[in-house]
Amino acid sequence: MTIYQKVQAVDRIFNQLDKDLGSFQNSTGLGCVSNCGLCCLKPDINATALEFLPLAYHLLKNGEAEEWLEQLQSDSENKLCPILNKIIAPGSKGFCSDYAHRGLICRLFGFSAMLHKNNKPTLVTCKPIKEQKPEAVANAEVHLATKNNYPLISNYYMQLRSIDESLGEEMFPIRIAIEKAINTVLGYYAYRKPPKKSKVA
Repeated sequence: MTIYQKVQAVDRIFNQLDKDLGSFQNSTGLGCVSNCGLCCLKPDINATALEFLPLAYHLLKNGEAEEWLEQLQSDSENKLCPILNKIIAPGSKGFCSDYAHRGLICRLFGFSAMLHKNNKPTLVTCKPIKEQKPEAVANAEVHLATKNNYPLISNYYMQLRSIDESLGEEMFPIRIAIEKAINTVLGYYAYRKPPKKSKVA
């Protein structure tokens, strides 16, 4: 499978997940607290390289991959996600500067479930949502207890691993995961014709 085919496969999973999350959020009323972004500011977010392969491919197409790699390597003391907006502009999506290419963990957190004892699904969400949207959280918990159509974290990670086990298995701090994704894309195209650059409007 080529890098481009892997990127397409990851994107298909993300597109389906976005539909599943949208359905779950519409049914429960769950949503992020406006202008929060606390989860993005956690220094210990872990991710796989594979979930950031679309971002790395996008950076390569825009001629930015090597620049990003240099920044990641020169600023290794910084533990925060490199996609974070430095300034939150009015009308922006918030803290993510490349929302379309955010990772799987970024999409799942707050609106998904994981299985605990006896395969019981438990909502994975954050303190701000619990405190400021208790009715939506209660709706989500009822939904998890009574229905079987909810985003289950392990399902999506299993789907990712089926694309490329080596890139989709191991979890790294998010900066390292992004660095590994960029290195993978650059390494693949080191002796191949790179994709055409995106037209910048």
